[in-house]
Amino acid sequence: MSKRWSVGARSETGYVRNENQDRMSYVQAPFGDIYIVSDGMGGHRGGALAAGLTVETLNQSLSSLDSISIGPDAIKGAFEEANAVVYERGHAGNAGTEGMGATAVVLLVAQCQVMVAHVGDSRAYLFTRENKLERLTKDHSRVQRMIDAGILTPAEAMVHPEASVLERAIGTSPTIKVDISSWIPLREGDQVLLCSDGLHGYVSDTEIAAVLSNQGAPQELAGQLVSLALEKGGEDNITIQLIVCGGGDKGGISRIMGRLGIVVPGIVLLSAATARPGISNS
Repeated sequence: MSKRWSVGARSETGYVRNENQDRMSYVQAPFGDIYIVSDGMGGHRGGALAAGLTVETLNQSLSSLDSISIGPDAIKGAFEEANAVVYERGHAGNAGTEGMGATAVVLLVAQCQVMVAHVGDSRAYLFTRENKLERLTKDHSRVQRMIDAGILTPAEAMVHPEASVLERAIGTSPTIKVDISSWIPLREGDQVLLCSDGLHGYVSDTEIAAVLSNQGAPQELAGQLVSLALEKGGEDNITIQLIVCGGGDKGGISRIMGRLGIVVPGIVLLSAATARPGISNS
């Protein structure tokens, strides 16, 4: 049942932000692999710190996970720990980091199945070998609630003035609720995309699917998605991890991130680089 994975990863600051406050990481756990994308919010200092603390805490909490049977409980505990860490730092009386927070989407990979967990509007998509795109997460945002109520269409939501307003984020409240999927079986050729809103806030699902349907290595496709987001204005940080079932090796992500980020024993942490304030993810 062993599967090989081919992975592409890229993060860009964009044309408007002064720094990149997105963060992403990859870590090998005893049971399999863990991929994380986080988008910080809360001003110049706060966003980067919140995303960094979120990724580091999730990594540390999940890196020793040795059984898929405890996956959901382990994820819930890891997010709660990250929330406590970010909340404490964001309410310590420092004006530069007051009220900071972050989004996060986490992918657990165990042989031929994956589990997704998230808080906020960083997303996970499944693109099947039949060229069908399925969103695996639902944004915890004000406009998503309006979509659910039939007030807005997804296209209208992308350009709505409150598109960046989140209703749930890590570190903005003393407690956190995490959405966790069941285990999702994958087949060879299926692709899982993790991304911050710097991608999906500017590039539609139809356009994302069109890129993922192209022939090419995951790193090439990740680059194409980033380029498309930049063409659309590049007003936000853009961070992508693309994980493909079959046709590659898990070491690819270490080589990619080793060039771009900081390698920590057992953990590859990419300090990607601005995000979005208040509980407004902008």
